[in-house]
Amino acid sequence: MSWLPLFPLLGVWILVVMSPGPDFLIVLRHSAGGSRRSGVRAAAGVVTGLGVWAVAGLFGVTVLVQRFEWLYFAARVAGALFLIVFGVATIRAARRRSSPAGDDAAPAVAMHGPGRLREWRAGLLTNLANPKALVFFGALFASLLPHRTDLAMRAVTLGAMLAVAFAWFSAVAFLAGSPWITRGYRRLRKRLDMLTGGLFVGMGALLITR
Repeated sequence: MSWLPLFPLLGVWILVVMSPGPDFLIVLRHSAGGSRRSGVRAAAGVVTGLGVWAVAGLFGVTVLVQRFEWLYFAARVAGALFLIVFGVATIRAARRRSSPAGDDAAPAVAMHGPGRLREWRAGLLTNLANPKALVFFGALFASLLPHRTDLAMRAVTLGAMLAVAFAWFSAVAFLAGSPWITRGYRRLRKRLDMLTGGLFVGMGALLITR
């Protein structure tokens, strides 16, 4: 099978991956507030989460979720609560940073562990917090993946999609880790972290209501 029938799917995927959202914010925050390596590790966590949703959508788990709506609702509420709690923790850490004892404060919602693992886990949990990704992947594959695509080509397609996602988020981490961006971030860190936390809370609230 040629790659030609897959170009529309990959084109849509590129646009979706590049659209701003929680994944973009978590990579940006770790890179600008830490280092490029921190951002790349967060990006790896995001892509791991995308891989989980993509595999589930590719093999028809979407049908199971649609059949048991309570399961999807429970996952959506859990994800929304994670985003809200993480956002609140980010805001509280930013406020503590204004005091001498709070300079190194940082949110630690389900992020305990060594630095490298914590950054990867932050990206993973941020991505997994949105179960709507499963519905998206199910619809994407159902509409744009040729029906006769064999297992090998499905695996290649999935690999290409994850490679595109990792390339994009790594680029975000690289750019956000530029010295002039990190200097600006550190000067405005309290305000930017409060803004980021507010965005996470808002996204979590939207996830519950929609």
